[in-house]
Amino acid sequence: MSGLNRSLGLPMLIFYGTGMILGAGIYSIIGKAAEQTGETLWLGFLFSGISALLTALSYAELSAMYPKAGAEFIYLGKAFSKENWIASTIGTSMALSGSATAAAVALSFAGYVNQFTNVSTSLVAASVLLFFSGVAIIGIQQSSWFTVVSTLIEVGGLIFIIYLGTLHEKFGIGISFTPTAGTFAGSALIIFSFFGFENIANLADETKNPEKHLPLAIILSVLIATTLYVLVSISALTLITPNLLAQSNAPLMAVAKTKSEQAGSILGAVALFSTANTALISLIGSSRILYSMGSAGSLPKIISRTNPKRKTPWVASMIILVAALLLLPLRKLDTVASISSLATMLAFFSVNVALIVLRYKQSDKERPFKVPFSIGKFPVLPFLAASISLFLMTQFEGIVYAIGGGLLVAAALAFKLIRS
Repeated sequence: MSGLNRSLGLPMLIFYGTGMILGAGIYSIIGKAAEQTGETLWLGFLFSGISALLTALSYAELSAMYPKAGAEFIYLGKAFSKENWIASTIGTSMALSGSATAAAVALSFAGYVNQFTNVSTSLVAASVLLFFSGVAIIGIQQSSWFTVVSTLIEVGGLIFIIYLGTLHEKFGIGISFTPTAGTFAGSALIIFSFFGFENIANLADETKNPEKHLPLAIILSVLIATTLYVLVSISALTLITPNLLAQSNAPLMAVAKTKSEQAGSILGAVALFSTANTALISLIGSSRILYSMGSAGSLPKIISRTNPKRKTPWVASMIILVAALLLLPLRKLDTVASISSLATMLAFFSVNVALIVLRYKQSDKERPFKVPFSIGKFPVLPFLAASISLFLMTQFEGIVYAIGGGLLVAAALAFKLIRS
């Protein structure tokens, strides 16, 4: 086994984080979110953005303390060292979440492709996963350049939507400032659109200065995404009704089409880059979690095997690919995305709890970055973040708990048996 190649600086980390967040959200699930939130769509994005930022602060502190690939697995292992199954279960859930995210955005990619040509959704989605798994195995530096280009394109597409909205004489008039039950139910799905910042922590072994750059990249990525999301959602509701937005398989393309067919086609092309970019980053981040668990001995050592020349975890990448392909038959984008959300919200809750525990358990350990506002040793913001994560976990439909919960219970039992 060989180590991973340290080639990523702060700018590239921000591109990874921002690219992952933007592709997973606004281009994929804004339509499904509008179905639940209605005219409070922008509030749903703002609430989810604040929730994500609170948890991002915890990841920033922990990633600087323990700059190793594996993130949640590493942090929970330090906090609950006598209960190894906790870290292993949450680590596995995050790997499964990454697979679900890759599957969801691959389905979204297929939805945009179908606006241009009539091709099987499953075939397109599977092809995307296979192609980008190959890109991920080729090398982190090569995939980084695709991420840079795609992120610039997808940010440009969002700025274009904002621009179209501001041209309208009634920009922002149709939005509602009063949250409803649908606002919070929609937030449980919208939180999916902020996933990606946590994957920055999984690139620690490939980062040149992880203690300094990981926290900055995590926080800046969330702030950039939240600003763009709120403005885009306001513009979208200015140009199209929530019902029409919800009915489209290519929601932002439908928004742009209110101006012209040409504008819609441009956004459709941009969305292809965006969703493809997120699929790639999801596959990369998830494979690094399994790589770390294999290196630590919580999973079979073969999973940590790397390509001697490329220094990429090819075995872990293949496992993530298979898991993502197995989720494609569900076909419903919102269901697959919600499975990812449920698993990730559980991990977010656990990471915030781990930070609280470590403030007492390892109070003297150096913290290059520290979450502000504490009462004595007790950190207030991680407690708030954990509470919000727990609340959002109660907002899903039954099928999501059945599939996602079943996978998590199976993982917990498996690790209990392995350790007993």
